Amino acid sequence: MKKRNRKTMTLGAAVLALALIGTACNDGSSGSSPSASPSATASPSASPSVSPSDNPSPSASPEQIEATGKYVGLQDGHSVEIETEQGPTGFQVTPEVAEKVGSWDENTPVKFQYIVEKMDTDTGSVEQKTIVSIDKE
Repeated sequence: MKKRNRKTMTLGAAVLALALIGTACNDGSSGSSPSASPSATASPSASPSVSPSDNPSPSASPEQIEATGKYVGLQDGHSVEIETEQGPTGFQVTPEVAEKVGSWDENTPVKFQYIVEKMDTDTGSVEQKTIVSIDKE
């Protein structure tokens, strides 16, 4: 009986924590009723967390841009940093590209192709650069 109460208390605490997190994410500015799950929004940062499929209004088919630079490293599971002519730049990557470059040394010369998508968000327009192919030079 004691073990069952402990599980119930743990589950209750987890549900309460999720409810608090959901409440904290609501900024109260939307005129609609709160939803059961908080929605993700992009922020204009070096590494936007919104994927193109989450974007309500992407621009028309983006063109691929070729570039070279030095691989700096993985920023997280879905973005890398590359030192380009414009300076250090964050790029979104697929899990396959992240796995490919994950073992590369810092300052590895690279040649890559990427696309730029402009996204309209609640806070303004954001550019997201996504690598479509990358190889060592």
